[in-house]
Formats: sequence, C-alpha cells, structure tokens
Amino acid sequence: MKVQLKQSGGFMGMLKECTLDTHALEPEEADTIRDSVNRTDWNLVDQDSERNRDGYHYYLLVEDQQQTYSAEYTDETLPESLKPLIGVLKRYLKAGRF
Repeated sequence: MKVQLKQSGGFMGMLKECTLDTHALEPEEADTIRDSVNRTDWNLVDQDSERNRDGYHYYLLVEDQQQTYSAEYTDETLPESLKPLIGVLKRYLKAGRF
C-alpha cells in the first residue's frame, strides 16, 4: 500500500509532504496505516474548512491493490479513524512544494 500526505497551513503556513510504501515501514507502523484505512468510511468527507484558519489542512492519497482513496481534511474534520495514520505519516513529513 502506498500513502501520500500533503499537509499545509498552521500558524506559519508551512507546506510539508511525504509518500510512503507500507512495505518499507516497520510492521507496527504498516499495521497502523492499514487498520486506519480499513476503518475509514471514505464516502463521508466534511469539506467545510472555512472554520479552520490557522489549523492544518491534509490531502491524503491511498493506493492499494484494489482501491484508490483520496480526501481532504482539516484538523476539525479529520475522522477519528484516520488520526493514527496521520500520526505515523507526520513523522516522515518534509518541506515540499505543491
């Protein structure tokens, strides 16, 4: 499974990103990502980001052998099921360009 996270916003407006393949991660991290992806209802996306001026915005792309998922969230709209996945990916974020 490949996952990509682009994070923007925050007080400083920093842009960061990472792209990971779960096969290259520690088993515990890969399991956390797979569990989060499988527990998420990708059809329920709250796009109201106007309330989150200084918070983070996340663009998430997940590709596995059967499905591709993409969604955009803010700190306020991020589902509980994806918080562990975002927690893992944030460890690998680097300054990027969008």
